Amino acid sequence: MANTEVKDLTEEEREKVMTQYTQLLFANLKKNIVQDLINDRNESVIYKKYKKEEIVKMLESPQRNEDKIRELSNFIYLVSSHYRRLVDYYSTILLYNYLVVPIKISTKKPNKTKYKESYYYTINECEKYNLRHESTKAIKIAIRDGVYYGIPYETEDSFYIKPFDAKYARISTIEDGAFKFSVDLNYFNGKTYLLPMYGIDFQIAYEKYKGNRDKGLKGDKTKRWYEPPNGICIKVDESDPIYSLPLFCGLLLDILSIEDYKMLQKSKAENDNYKVLSAKMETDEDGVPKMDFPTAQKYYGQMAQNLPLGIGLLMSPFDMSDYSFQTSTASERNNVTESINTFWQGAGTSPALFGGGNISSSGAITLAVKPDEAIAFSLLQQIERFFNKKLKLMNLPYSFKIQFLNQSIFNSDEIANRISKAADKGMPVKMKYSSVLGLSPSDTLGLTYLEEDILELSNKVWKNTLISSNTQSVSNDEGGRPTNSEQGKTLDDTGQQTVDNDGNDR
Repeated sequence: MANTEVKDLTEEEREKVMTQYTQLLFANLKKNIVQDLINDRNESVIYKKYKKEEIVKMLESPQRNEDKIRELSNFIYLVSSHYRRLVDYYSTILLYNYLVVPIKISTKKPNKTKYKESYYYTINECEKYNLRHESTKAIKIAIRDGVYYGIPYETEDSFYIKPFDAKYARISTIEDGAFKFSVDLNYFNGKTYLLPMYGIDFQIAYEKYKGNRDKGLKGDKTKRWYEPPNGICIKVDESDPIYSLPLFCGLLLDILSIEDYKMLQKSKAENDNYKVLSAKMETDEDGVPKMDFPTAQKYYGQMAQNLPLGIGLLMSPFDMSDYSFQTSTASERNNVTESINTFWQGAGTSPALFGGGNISSSGAITLAVKPDEAIAFSLLQQIERFFNKKLKLMNLPYSFKIQFLNQSIFNSDEIANRISKAADKGMPVKMKYSSVLGLSPSDTLGLTYLEEDILELSNKVWKNTLISSNTQSVSNDEGGRPTNSEQGKTLDDTGQQTVDNDGNDR
């Protein structure tokens, strides 16, 4: 189309030509933006299954959406490292050290032989329970789901708790201060092959509910819910036995905010690498291009084919040059960090424990973890009550109970120093002190027998007392007051800074 022909175009024809040019001018630029920026914003695995609007609706009516929120919590636990670390933190903060303590003290003098037999039997049972391992699993699931339902299986020398799907279980009664739950037997509909894994009691209960033609049994729909006699239930919120929501369900939206900012930061990084090239096109006084459309399309296509990925091309009648979308404001760079810190603060957990925040002193961290310890200890008490209920059913001549120590990875030294001082005063805490050091009662007695009676280490190998500050002579004393660590105290900010800088060594 020649230039003279362009000027003779009618208004309708001119509009058509301009539309063609407009579509051509931004074709390559639009292709780059749509394919690389907009689509990339859907990369989050969270958004592939859950939309933010869905989650908001769930949280608006949490009781009605209890199962959905629990499912969401499980899903985010798998895909979000921050949420996983938060949940795992509360189950791994404890050391699960315990001792076995006598109860029901009689005014009569006990039979030593039967007393020792009862004690040995009890500590061997506790050793079989694998309390540290089973407790860790139970608390982790309880934090993540809001409740833990488990069915114990044991033989003479083994013990295992099988978690049950919370969607098909409900708290039904309270016995001896411990929650008990019932199972919806519809869980096994279409999955009867699982019944043998749950034992003969479940098979009998399912037959009573559904019936059995081969045995001539008629089903009873009123027996839909079955309460396992030995089931264990650990609930995060003990004040409400009806509903069980994940402890941190209120943070699920904060997790999405972190993912939002991560995607925006990624898109921004890609935007920073984009450039747009503009080719100027001559026009007449009416704004119509002087070059005919097929020729313009030919040159535009040649240029577009030779551009690398990340470079956009447009043609314009205006004077333009290459542009970069790069920005470098501090606020944009800090959005992800701030959203992560907001997440930890919303959880009530110090970001400093996970490599964030601005808390540096050990004293401040010690105070910050106290509420976290309290939550974990409350769950541990429920586990303690369940196992003590089991011990009561043994009907031994003399009764004992499990006592978990309120000991965490943070207060371990403090507890050890406190019990050590109590031992110096003659308090009966020898077994407790060995427990603080990580030895179970069975470990303590076994090692004592091995070292003293079998190997005779004290009499033959270690004749002299091991050297310590209590056995050294005064001449070897370097002087100075006891350190805060020796006294079971924490340092303040100034003291911690002095230690970090080796200020006392100058």
